[in-house]
Amino acid sequence: NQLTRIGEAYSGKSQNVGIRVNPGVGSGGFSKSTTSFSKTNVGGPSSSFGIWHELVTGGDAEAIVAKHGLVVERIHTHIGSGSDPEIWQSVASKSLSFCKIWDSVTACNIGGGYKVGRNPDEQTTDLQSIGGPVKQAFEGFKQETGRELTLEIEPGTFLVANAGALVCTVQDKVFTTGEGSHTFLKLDAGMTDVLRPSLYGAIHPITIFPNSGVTSDVGSDVEEVVVVGHCCESGDLMTPKPGQPEDLAERSLRAATVGDICVMDGSGAYCSGMSTKNYNSFPEAPEVFVDAKGECYVIRKRQPEAKIYEQERQVPDGVF
Repeated sequence: NQLTRIGEAYSGKSQNVGIRVNPGVGSGGFSKSTTSFSKTNVGGPSSSFGIWHELVTGGDAEAIVAKHGLVVERIHTHIGSGSDPEIWQSVASKSLSFCKIWDSVTACNIGGGYKVGRNPDEQTTDLQSIGGPVKQAFEGFKQETGRELTLEIEPGTFLVANAGALVCTVQDKVFTTGEGSHTFLKLDAGMTDVLRPSLYGAIHPITIFPNSGVTSDVGSDVEEVVVVGHCCESGDLMTPKPGQPEDLAERSLRAATVGDICVMDGSGAYCSGMSTKNYNSFPEAPEVFVDAKGECYVIRKRQPEAKIYEQERQVPDGVF
């Protein structure tokens, strides 16, 4: 439908277009399936992203392009965030088959989604390992067709995920008793700053430091706790159960007291830019950039309360 609308708007004008193809499989997050739904899986029959591959190989998309004189210059596929390297590799090679449909294609974008090891037990994708066979596939494409394609990737998260951290404070500590009871650390931050645990069930490393700032005060006492955010939402959970995002889990952390510092690492991607801005009227947190020399720069100031309220709906006088 989108390709048709573009064609109708630019019919006969040799408009350059790129086509995103759903290759029939996806991979991302906790799901091991390549066809079932996952919030970080953006390929396969359970995903709305891209034109279904059978409509590309079956001639439907080709007919629309020909009817309106469009020029397909790019083929794009992307199967998910945190995707399985082997599945990503196979889809990358499959993407080249779509490039053969149009001789005008000069670039093949195979997306991103490379796994980033935020936690000690997680493996980070070896780009050299997965990139070698893909390079060979592109070289094979050139030998077969005589066309050299530009390889495009989207490595945003891979580059910056571990370059950012949320620094906040334990503002309360509460407990329940009986079956299913827990001790909770309540932060002065949450899904308004890092949404990934609530949205995806993502697991972030969490460290508790003494509010004194003195290393000798760290101590050796640990406790099993559930860490939660400051929003009036049971889903504002910083420690979801691994693989079961609808359930909570305890973490073994340094024994905390109110006022201690909490650092959530791995917050450099899909956090600040994807936060639930101003929910519960919490202001945007300030951001501090630390350079290679350790110098700190405030690159975003804390949002003043007045900036939150000035955007709220104003009911004309006399309505009520």
